[in-house]
Amino acid sequence: MHETLRDLIAANFGKAAFYTPEEQERYAGKNLNCCERILRGANIVYGLGMTEEDMRVSAAFGGGMGVGGVCGAITGALMALSRKYAAPVEKATPLKDEVTVPFLERVRAKMGSLDCIDLKPRYAVSNPPDCTRAVLAVAETLDETMKKLEAGA
Repeated sequence: MHETLRDLIAANFGKAAFYTPEEQERYAGKNLNCCERILRGANIVYGLGMTEEDMRVSAAFGGGMGVGGVCGAITGALMALSRKYAAPVEKATPLKDEVTVPFLERVRAKMGSLDCIDLKPRYAVSNPPDCTRAVLAVAETLDETMKKLEAGA
């Protein structure tokens, strides 16, 4: 068991070459995208209680939604934070002010941008395409954020 999401990602979570037979079947032998790696990994590490069907929501967000928008790993992290800290209606919690905005500010300070189009040249390996370095940076920031929130800071 991995104590942090960063450790789980660093252990090649979501990479087909490292799947167990069960994972090979579940993911059809395909790598998970950046958003899927973060959300599915966060579900394991932080015990979010999401079902397989719940986590499918992350499928369309890889590669900045395919158009270089907000990085899919960041989007997956926001999904995990929402799952853990949001009320049934976002407006009923201070989610944006106390969780979302500080998280995004930390990511931007660490990575220089929130957008895939800016991050890929700095973090991605192109042959074969692999954004693990960006996913690791987001995972580390999410770990730090979860730790602070759990401590009440």
